[in-house]
Amino acid sequence: MKFVLSEKPRYWWPVVVRRPDPDNAGKIVEEKLKVLFEPQSRDEAIAAQDARAQLQTPQEIAAHEHQQLLDVVKNWDEVEDADKNPIPFTPETYLQALQQSWFRTGIFQGYADSLNGVEARLGN
Repeated sequence: MKFVLSEKPRYWWPVVVRRPDPDNAGKIVEEKLKVLFEPQSRDEAIAAQDARAQLQTPQEIAAHEHQQLLDVVKNWDEVEDADKNPIPFTPETYLQALQQSWFRTGIFQGYADSLNGVEARLGN
């Protein structure tokens, strides 16, 4: 396959969210979704790191992290509610999901893996 240079590349990537099992104390459940990433350019990433270094309060840092994740995540698939109804991707539903630390961790890890050339693990 030849290298394709595009100004704003986008790609789907599987993300694993590891969260506490609500039915089994001390156990972890892995939930999977697909995320459409649009990675930052090198200059954008450096600017974001510089901006993060200037922040002082936990609220400022959290808002900055949420904005970074909003900038790189453009859609999701395989997200549903407790009744198994699909939940569409909107800024509001995404910000709601970002309130859960395990969701943020999964998104950060999936994004980092995709940028570092770590091939997604499929299956078990």
